[in-house]
Amino acid sequence: MGVIKRQGIKQSVVTYMGVAIGMVNVLFVYPAFLKEDQIGIISYVRETAAMLSLFVFLGSADLIVRFFPHFKDDAKKNNGFLFIITAILTLGCLFFTILCLIFKHRIYDFYGGKEEPLLYLQFAFLILPFTVLIAFGNLFSTYAANFQRIVVPAIFNEFFPKIGVPLLVLAFYKNWISFEYIMYGSLCIYVAVLLGQIWYLNYLGKLHLRPDFRQLNASVIKEMSKFSLYGFLGSLGSRFSSEFINFFMLGTISTLANTGIYTIAYSISNVIDVPRKAISRIVSPLIADKFKEKKLDEIEDIYHRTSLNQLIVGLLVFLSIWVSIDQIFQIMPNGESFATGKYIVLLLGLARIVDMMTGVNSEILSFSKDYRFNFYLILFMAVVHICSNLFFIKNYGLIGVGIATLTTLTLFNLAKYVVLKWRLGMQPFTRATALILGAAGIAYFFSSLIPLTHLALIDAAIRSGLFAFLFVLLILWLKIAPDVTHLANNMVENARKYF
Repeated sequence: MGVIKRQGIKQSVVTYMGVAIGMVNVLFVYPAFLKEDQIGIISYVRETAAMLSLFVFLGSADLIVRFFPHFKDDAKKNNGFLFIITAILTLGCLFFTILCLIFKHRIYDFYGGKEEPLLYLQFAFLILPFTVLIAFGNLFSTYAANFQRIVVPAIFNEFFPKIGVPLLVLAFYKNWISFEYIMYGSLCIYVAVLLGQIWYLNYLGKLHLRPDFRQLNASVIKEMSKFSLYGFLGSLGSRFSSEFINFFMLGTISTLANTGIYTIAYSISNVIDVPRKAISRIVSPLIADKFKEKKLDEIEDIYHRTSLNQLIVGLLVFLSIWVSIDQIFQIMPNGESFATGKYIVLLLGLARIVDMMTGVNSEILSFSKDYRFNFYLILFMAVVHICSNLFFIKNYGLIGVGIATLTTLTLFNLAKYVVLKWRLGMQPFTRATALILGAAGIAYFFSSLIPLTHLALIDAAIRSGLFAFLFVLLILWLKIAPDVTHLANNMVENARKYF
């Protein structure tokens, strides 16, 4: 767990710095200077592209981690593995481009029939280049994770867009540029992110793009093709069961204004998910290695500890936000226009807690011999998510997206829990899980009793600060999370040495 903790903590620090910048953008910059539909089109194009980016991998996204141990050889420049993955992605991008050109007129006819067609027709074509840039950026950053290097790629992913886009928004507010240049400028930012990822791999001495097919014997090709087929179909399901589909379906079925409101609520709740993403990226290659070495006891240990650590951090962030949610919308410029997203934050937050408390179940299942179960579950959840979104958005409007997401993630994680318990005899929960939930409930109860001063910023600081203090104090007092206790002791020891 040492590597996991070091890299996870480093990326969490980098990502939370990005989150802090992102929260300034979401709470102050975007609501103050952009209309709801303008925020909506920015999110719609970017998130639709992120959803489609996994498709162009043609199932090879998981190959980057799953099969790297079979090609890994520094002396032989990893046997041309990076070239193979890059070639597959290039073919996928060409195929996607051809499809977009074939169906171009039908796509524009569809958007032309919307209630607010102007922004759709003006910028929908940017989905294609955004998809290609995001896909290649993900390829190089995921490949770097094979060497337990996730921090610098995270810097490019987190800082470039979150600093560059608000600068474009401010330039738009000052009338230095028109709105369309926010979109084109965002595209240039993602070009810079991709170039940064390529530079970093080269800096590590791992940018080996020379063809080498000596490791591609018939059995390896067959195994990779089979895995890719399941991966491709699984990627369809994963994107259709992920929150990317929420932006797409809300923007397609509903309006860009609702998409803009959802963007703000989603961005607030997205803070909760940062540690899980950091841990997932660094744990994945380690789990792949453990399965290769058949060290199931170490995988189970990772399962338990990630469940506890993710639950603690998830509850800490989620309830710190929810205890002051009304004050957060009061602080925002034009916050009353976005306050209808309040309960979206609650529902998405609960969905993330469910996902985090079940640990790295997807990663374990994906790299086990039973990876096909993950494929079937993802496809099933994709159907559930799409159908629930269609039903709940139609009947409940904006709030329906949150209900659909909570329903989907709860069923998905329940199913993965059953499969892992059945096939591998593993489950993530211990007595400590219940104690953590109890500690969170106690801390939330007392912090919510604090009377309001009607000064929103002060009220938010007091309530959130008190909850965080009480919750952490209870976790340390109960001594139920060794990694958290160890981290706290190190911080105290370092503080003593410093002072």
